[in-house]
Amino acid sequence: MEHGNSGLIRNASDVLLVMALITLPVDGTRLGVIMPYWTPIAPVFFTLYVLCNLRLFLRSMRQHLGFFLFLPLLVAVSFFGWLTVGFHRMYVFQTMFALVSGLACLASLDIAFRLKRLDWNRAVTIVVIVYWIAFMVGVLQWLDSRYGIEPVTFLSQHLMERNYVPRKPQFLFAEPSYIGMHIFGVLLPLFWLTRRKSLALLVLVFAFGSACMGVGVRILIDTVIALLLWAVIEIRWNRARNIIAAFVGIGAISIGGALMLLRNARVQSLLQHGLMQGDFSMLARIFRSLAPMLAGLHAPAHLVFGFGMGNIKNAMLQGYDDARNVIIARGGDPSGNVEIRLIANTDNSTYYFTMNAYVSFITEFGIIMLAAFLILLLAHVTCNHAWNKTTICWLILLCYLYIQFEGYAFYALWLYIWATGFPKLAAIQPPKSASSAQPSKTE
Repeated sequence: MEHGNSGLIRNASDVLLVMALITLPVDGTRLGVIMPYWTPIAPVFFTLYVLCNLRLFLRSMRQHLGFFLFLPLLVAVSFFGWLTVGFHRMYVFQTMFALVSGLACLASLDIAFRLKRLDWNRAVTIVVIVYWIAFMVGVLQWLDSRYGIEPVTFLSQHLMERNYVPRKPQFLFAEPSYIGMHIFGVLLPLFWLTRRKSLALLVLVFAFGSACMGVGVRILIDTVIALLLWAVIEIRWNRARNIIAAFVGIGAISIGGALMLLRNARVQSLLQHGLMQGDFSMLARIFRSLAPMLAGLHAPAHLVFGFGMGNIKNAMLQGYDDARNVIIARGGDPSGNVEIRLIANTDNSTYYFTMNAYVSFITEFGIIMLAAFLILLLAHVTCNHAWNKTTICWLILLCYLYIQFEGYAFYALWLYIWATGFPKLAAIQPPKSASSAQPSKTE
């Protein structure tokens, strides 16, 4: 990407962009905005950055007009749910801010690096530094779990919105299972866009370090899938020796990943007792997706057009008994699961989330709007002639990652939309030699 003549800060508003970059990995503290099961800070700075650059924002909006017009469509389709189900101001505000700040992330990238031509490499350097800091925080948390470092325990208990320390590290994230969203939704794509070795090293250290520290099951699965897709992109498949090496490497990754999974206590419990009885957290996640989907099946109009923005709570409560019966019929015990019992407590105003982007989106806006968004996204990439091996694998990885994360404002999707909006930036291919492994350029 072309460097700007004035570095990363041209005027005072660009400080907001820098603050957004610095706070990218800080999404689980009490300092952030409360969204469904995460509390990020960066979306606030992205939104403020756009507000301070309204003239440039209008130019950026024209570049991505389809995505900005999609928001009014979501509001329009929500009227059906608001009129037939209800209107909850707090939940509507949360969803609306998540969508607006997600679009602000897209616009901020466009304003800063396409229109203002700020220094992309310096921005990526900041991202690398702050994620290394986040990783070191996780190392301290892991040491705390082993040796009882009281200051670390104290800070985590008072700083994190949902604290897992000293039981296990969570870095600066809302919970340990979100690690893969950052590593493979942000850092790995940035490597594909820049080919910087520092990013490759950070991705590998963060992923394998998290796995070795026993952070959780999801990071093991995420790492195996991401490495397989990485191999597909990096390997030149026109040579027999590369194909052989690829199959050997993929086999080794798969076997190693399987062995690590089989040694995990949660995985062993799931294998022995099944999904419904093997793991407390897994059962709760299944329930959170099952309840609103069953509610939709019993109300086909809401399945098609949604229950309305902010009405996940209503859908989850409507499908609560059906989901409970399904789990009981398959040998589960929802009454023994604290999370499932809390869902039934209607006085709890912050406990209604699915942890699945597809379920959340269908619940709020219906299958028709999910299909419309996917068509819009595919058309966006196609119209910009951005399809190649990298963008295809990147999209597959995104589709997988959002199965267990519902944050509309999270940066991974918006980075993909922005990057594929410009053919020169999107046409990233593996370097043919060491000398070609340089940052790509775009307008």
